[in-house]
Amino acid sequence: MQKSAARPRSLLAGLARFVPALLAFAAALAATDWLVPILLLVGDALMLTALCASIGFDMEESFVRSIARRGLAALLVLVLFAVFIAALLLLPTWWLLREPSLGGALALSAALLIGVLSMWRIWAVFALPLLWDDAWPEVARGFWLTTALRRSLAFARHLAGEHELFFSHGLPSALAVLALCVSALAPGVFGATLSSDNRLGLILMHGLLVAPLASLALATRCANALYAEARRQRSLRQRESLAQATDAEEVSPPVPPLLEGQADPDATLLAAARSAQIDMALQALQLGANPDTAPHERDRDQRSVLVHAATLPDLRLLRALIAKGVDVNRSHAGLPPLIAATRDSFQGRPDAVMTLLANGANPGALDAAGNTALHHAALCGEPVVAALLVDAGVPLDAVNREGLTALGNACANGNWTLAGYLLEHGA
Repeated sequence: MQKSAARPRSLLAGLARFVPALLAFAAALAATDWLVPILLLVGDALMLTALCASIGFDMEESFVRSIARRGLAALLVLVLFAVFIAALLLLPTWWLLREPSLGGALALSAALLIGVLSMWRIWAVFALPLLWDDAWPEVARGFWLTTALRRSLAFARHLAGEHELFFSHGLPSALAVLALCVSALAPGVFGATLSSDNRLGLILMHGLLVAPLASLALATRCANALYAEARRQRSLRQRESLAQATDAEEVSPPVPPLLEGQADPDATLLAAARSAQIDMALQALQLGANPDTAPHERDRDQRSVLVHAATLPDLRLLRALIAKGVDVNRSHAGLPPLIAATRDSFQGRPDAVMTLLANGANPGALDAAGNTALHHAALCGEPVVAALLVDAGVPLDAVNREGLTALGNACANGNWTLAGYLLEHGA
């Protein structure tokens, strides 16, 4: 009951945002000719502010504050462009009204085209003050309004330069802004030659049709451009992180000569394996560390060096331990290396499992709970590890201490992909 009661209040609050715009359009009905364009442009800015707030970009403490800050910035941009359009269309319009001809029509068309093309790189500036919060820094240099407009203009040029969006986003936005300005200027320019009914019709068409549709097109296209920029930035960050990780793997940093003369290379090997310092662990092996090094019984972490190596994404240490003759079936604290490589990973560690199996690891080894590696592989997202174990001869129907087989473990955890695979292979 509370939710259903809250929805009408939220809907009414959303509709109330459009009241100031409608009042400005209504005032234009009774205004003199020179005042009509001003009131219509004010209504356009209020309509755009209300629409942006309604679609989720209400970033001020109150809608009144949104009007006072963001709406004022949008109004200033619209007024400046309307003045530019008025100057651009003045002579072609006067020529066409004075002497209707093909030349006048072509001149007017060329002026309109210039008006559209003038927004090629800056079309987003008309909505950015309402949609882009970074246009309003906490500490502004100079007057806050000019700072917001300057930042919005720079970011609009950035959006147009980084994304090929003019024909999909910029052109509809430019036409929407042009429609707003031209239809706002028309009643004032032609007011003396229009009948009262025609004048009333132009104002109503602007307020009820042109302004809502043009504002919607402008807000949605600019919002989509912002989302495209956010996706681009996220993709760049991911590529940079991947490149850094790849460089870290391919270009190993020089190993500092810290181990020369150390009394206990085994302890260094174990500490390096625990902290994933592969190069230091490899140097410890070169200095004679025992590849079968196990932790002290009082250590909290009871995983051996081999177990750590089997769980690291970098397999250089695992290969080096095997080359040094490590016992790949040596279990410590009830945890065989093959079990460690198969558990605690949703994607599985197929490379480590394949390396261990290829070097003699027992696929039927059990952990302290009686699980085989297949019990843990039955929880992976894909059957890659399970396939390796099945090919190696793991017992399909081994039962752990809870009375579950690998198939039972997959079913108990709702992993139907692995359950289907195990059934297909005779479980």
